[in-house]
Amino acid sequence: MTTNTLKITFKQRDDHRVAAQKRLERAEAGETGDAIEQDARFVLNFEEYSDIDQLMRERNLKLIEAIVEHEPDSIQAAAAAVDRDYREVHRNLQELESLGVIEFEDDGQRKRPQLRGGAENIDFSIQFPLQPTADTGASA
Repeated sequence: MTTNTLKITFKQRDDHRVAAQKRLERAEAGETGDAIEQDARFVLNFEEYSDIDQLMRERNLKLIEAIVEHEPDSIQAAAAAVDRDYREVHRNLQELESLGVIEFEDDGQRKRPQLRGGAENIDFSIQFPLQPTADTGASA
């Protein structure tokens, strides 16, 4: 069943491609329901450690938490929710937007920050080893 979750993974692009292909094949065969639904509204896959570093900065995580909890109607309201300077929050929101985690909904002169697709949760996953070896096989 789909949830209101943004799933963020690391170096799992091939796994997502295979899973999507299998869901498509099942759908084309006439299956419906949970068997072909994705387990998250959106999947965002990072390929660089620097992207994880950017996301996991304490200020960015607190900002994401405030956006989900307080649903600010503007960047100014988001800054107030975390008790930080508007310019700093604006810069952090631009970083998160460039990563694909945050998007803005235009509301007249205001830009309302929200998690991608209006998600309310983030599920973050890193699987090690990053590259499967001959004796471990591919990850599920």
